[in-house]
Amino acid sequence: MTAWFEDVISQIGIWTTFTAECKKRYGNWLPFYPLNEEYYPDEINPEDIQFLLWHHIQTCCRGEGRVINPENPAITIIANEIYCLLDKIYETAPENERLWQFMHPKEKRIEGFDKHRLVLQWFHYDSYFNIENEEQYWDEVEDLDESLGEDWQDKQEMIRYSIYTSLMLKGRRDLLSLPSCEWLALWAERNDGPQDWRTAKESLESYFLLTEEDSEFLYLQDLCAKTNVYKVFKESFDLKKIKKRQVGKSTIYCTLLHYGNAWCQMGILVMSPSLDDDIKSSIEDMCKEKEHLNEKAVYKDFMKATGGKPFHFCKSRQEMIDFFTHDLKYNMTKDAELPPTMKADHGMVLMVSSRNGLCVQTRLCECIKSPDNAFYDAKVAAQKAISFLLNPDVIPYDLSCMLQDKGMLPDAALNSLKGEAYGRKFLQQNAHFLTDYFFHRCREKDYND
Repeated sequence: MTAWFEDVISQIGIWTTFTAECKKRYGNWLPFYPLNEEYYPDEINPEDIQFLLWHHIQTCCRGEGRVINPENPAITIIANEIYCLLDKIYETAPENERLWQFMHPKEKRIEGFDKHRLVLQWFHYDSYFNIENEEQYWDEVEDLDESLGEDWQDKQEMIRYSIYTSLMLKGRRDLLSLPSCEWLALWAERNDGPQDWRTAKESLESYFLLTEEDSEFLYLQDLCAKTNVYKVFKESFDLKKIKKRQVGKSTIYCTLLHYGNAWCQMGILVMSPSLDDDIKSSIEDMCKEKEHLNEKAVYKDFMKATGGKPFHFCKSRQEMIDFFTHDLKYNMTKDAELPPTMKADHGMVLMVSSRNGLCVQTRLCECIKSPDNAFYDAKVAAQKAISFLLNPDVIPYDLSCMLQDKGMLPDAALNSLKGEAYGRKFLQQNAHFLTDYFFHRCREKDYND
């Protein structure tokens, strides 16, 4: 809360960038709270503190599966008390000149990229705005250590560094679920930041073929999109690691970040002397993953079988098997047999998208309102349909958006002291933000309707 206050009084612009994006995406400076002409986006407001308190408390409760009501009276009381304390010193509290200078460097070209990377690291892992990102890093390190075992202990430092830098570019456990490099680009656009930071929002991880080299750049052809050749600053590489490179032969696996009028390499780098069979196989797998080829094939088959409906309801396990074998014409091999625990006591719903492929839901089917769903139950839906909006373990993000857009979750409600009707209205009004928040996703990146 102190860091937020420092941001506002020093006019750094991190918070005002967030509220401006909220206004653009959700139609209001802040989620949840009705704002009037007394709300000033570039000053401190009780609603700002209320939202931040909710966000921090909700962050602590994510692992418990709890949803904190943003209108909790205790949050409102504490927010007003904090606001009174800060409002008394708002005009006299000193501005943080060091932070201002840190966010407004004067370096140019590649030296500017080094500073950008330093600010990016701070913003992603250490700023008040991104309180969950460091936790994500340690979660992934712990999972990887468990999966790799003792055989990888000698490479642990390299692997951790790879995770650390990869999350700086791809991690999205932040408000509005944008990568930190995109957040810095938005900040630079709004706050007269370095011009080159405004373009530093595209990143690419792939296998590349070294096709050309001059005194300033390496030219890398993306082997997953062979028409694309990227001009990459030489000085962004650890040239000792690619000392034996050969034009036309060497392949490089790395991550690139667009900066200024070219690209820079970040994070782990692996060079191979030639394009061998193992690399070709990895490239093929990466292409399928990037282009969602398998998912698109399933989506096409599904939509054809259902006459254009992305949802198909089944009353029994056998009915679902019949749909797979007869309608989709898939062969149910022994390896593909459905587990015996997959039952249809309350129906089953099959859902499909071009991004995530097929999703089979055997729980909570009573929550989905559709003429095709014989198991729909409004009373059950009033209690449990909220899971489709806030729980990524229940359904993929794009399918949650699709259900909401088609009006198939009308009973979803948040527990409220003001009653069920109010809780339902409140959730529906804030569903867009809450789904983005709990899934760590956003529509412009993760949902093509």
